[in-house]
Amino acid sequence: MRTRSTLLGLAAGAAAFALLATAAPTQAAPPEPVSPVTRWAERHAVPVPDDPARPGLDLVTVSRATAGARVIGLGEPGHQIGEVTELQARYLRHLVTYGGVRAVAFEMDWTVALPLSDYVLGRRDDLEAVLGTSEDIWQTTEIRDLFQWLRRYNDTHADDVEVAGSEYFATGPAAYDAVAAYVAANAPDRMADLEAQYEWVEPENDDIGAHLGAYMAVPDKAPYVQAAYEVERIVASIDPGAGHEVVAHHARQIRFWYEGFSQEWGDIPAYRDAKAAENVRWWQRHTGGRTVYWAASAHVADAPRLTLTEPGEPDTVAASAGSYLEDWYGRGYVPIGFTFDHGSYRTGDGATIELPPALDGWFERPLGDVEAERFVLRIDRAGPPAVRDWLDAPLVTRGRPEYGTASIAYGGTLDEWFDVVVHTQAVTPAHPL
Repeated sequence: MRTRSTLLGLAAGAAAFALLATAAPTQAAPPEPVSPVTRWAERHAVPVPDDPARPGLDLVTVSRATAGARVIGLGEPGHQIGEVTELQARYLRHLVTYGGVRAVAFEMDWTVALPLSDYVLGRRDDLEAVLGTSEDIWQTTEIRDLFQWLRRYNDTHADDVEVAGSEYFATGPAAYDAVAAYVAANAPDRMADLEAQYEWVEPENDDIGAHLGAYMAVPDKAPYVQAAYEVERIVASIDPGAGHEVVAHHARQIRFWYEGFSQEWGDIPAYRDAKAAENVRWWQRHTGGRTVYWAASAHVADAPRLTLTEPGEPDTVAASAGSYLEDWYGRGYVPIGFTFDHGSYRTGDGATIELPPALDGWFERPLGDVEAERFVLRIDRAGPPAVRDWLDAPLVTRGRPEYGTASIAYGGTLDEWFDVVVHTQAVTPAHPL
């Protein structure tokens, strides 16, 4: 049986409950203050349409930012990111159609790109087979669609768009065959000299990986490098005829390959970017047209003090290809950086990993709070002091995506690296063929 005191206690508790039920709700914690950089970006960001085939003001923004540029860099934060590749292709298509771009240099080996050049110029039709001989990073439906578009454009326009590779790292038999054919046709008396040098440098077959492994095991690489130089000199000694300029470039890639892989391992990245820049410049001069350089941001950015970290490995320090292009072209080189906040990524072994949002201190962190899902932002515009501090601060960003947040890139400032940023909040892997 309940006592009077118990009943009084229950009544008091009920009254208290009633008062709580009618009281004002507890106020939520105040929202985090919005970064002044985020506020500035929201005012100046130009949204990208959901459908990458639709027109939009973002195309006007890119056109204006690149007006007058002879070389335009499209720098991706990682290969095989679906949304990023689609946006790179969107702006490349626009620059070809309305901006007079007639040459593209991909972060691809020079000889590997030769059959792709044949495809876009209508000399062959087996695109997927050709892509199947390239690195995995090019074997996606997004890349296939881009090359199909370039082919259609060339089929319907008189002024062709030409494509090439900006790298030397897999220089294959096509370069050696082209040099030999040219020497045989134009200076047959030099064939014996060429064959003597080929005894040192010509690969036995298409397996360039095996060829590289054998070369790296050679303790004294000087005779090979010397032979590669001699191949280049033989071509240079021939009176220029039809095709001489391209054949000389074939010979140059042979020399780059042997000289590049004779470096100490830690010096190879710096050599590679220096020669990639030379190749892009040569391609722009050879074609005479406005040129797009399509590569990873670490190559495209104007970053003369680029440092890239990887877990368990020494830091990679090099001057980026973009820093050379900036030196040579000045305002005639416009680097565009593609960034993202978070998403998923497919590694080289086929695993899918989650990429967390940009960390505090990374330059793209304030962009992750912008309301737009995808947007273009010109960063060569005056802004308030907080924005100038952001642009001029030592840059830190995501490194190799396969390492999540354990790899970073730094060196220089955002104001130096890019003239335009194209940001996507969430990304997913590109679709494999």
